[in-house]
Amino acid sequence: MQAYYSVAITTLIAGIVYFGMALTVARAHSKTGILAPAMTGDAYLERCVRAHTNTLEWMPIFLPVGG
Repeated sequence: MQAYYSVAITTLIAGIVYFGMALTVARAHSKTGILAPAMTGDAYLERCVRAHTNTLEWMPIFLPVGG
């Protein structure tokens, strides 16, 4: 059972980082005044959304290898 602690911790930390990035995107939406369905219109918002999306795209590759 102890063999899976590192996998669980890695997955938990990745989930926390991803949730934090989601909060950053939400803050960028409120800061720029662009409502949530829109993903373009301000450079700061576009950077936040793209970083969040890139993280989601790489998570299925990172999680099996990261543990």
